[in-house]
Amino acid sequence: MTHFLHTIPQRILALSLLWPMAIAAVLAHEDEQAVAVPVSINALMVTLIDHSAHYIWDYSAMNRRITDEEWQTVEYYAIQLAGSGPLITLGGAGDMDNAWVTSPVWTALSRDMTNAAMKALEAAGEKDKLKLGLAGNDLVDSCEGCHEAFKPTLPTEGILHQPDYDYLYHLFERK
Repeated sequence: MTHFLHTIPQRILALSLLWPMAIAAVLAHEDEQAVAVPVSINALMVTLIDHSAHYIWDYSAMNRRITDEEWQTVEYYAIQLAGSGPLITLGGAGDMDNAWVTSPVWTALSRDMTNAAMKALEAAGEKDKLKLGLAGNDLVDSCEGCHEAFKPTLPTEGILHQPDYDYLYHLFERK
């Protein structure tokens, strides 16, 4: 018995027809596995990224020694910031989010932000204030580069940085 795909041209034809279907099946499966970012990148920038970055900038600018507890705080926010770089490349619920993430410039600046955060994390581990300041400078460069390229006017969506954000926990304390 001969197989219906016994000639090379028939095999090529069959593969060329089946290949797109196989790719579509894989992509459909990946889409089922993906979790969409349910908030805007702007909301993440204000409540997570800018907030975390201020700890790096503020502690590096202090005119005194950073305590051990404060170094732990820097470490905590550096980790949040490092994880935020990849997060903002996934898109979001904002009007411009999915357009921004298709730009190679956006990806590069997100990577720069993550690298700066990792330098801050290293500085925290070494308790090196000079390294923390250099990481903060790199962070400023990535933030300003991004704002210049993608968001030259502030604010958008009516969301503003709240410097006392961490201190809102008192709203949830039980008496």
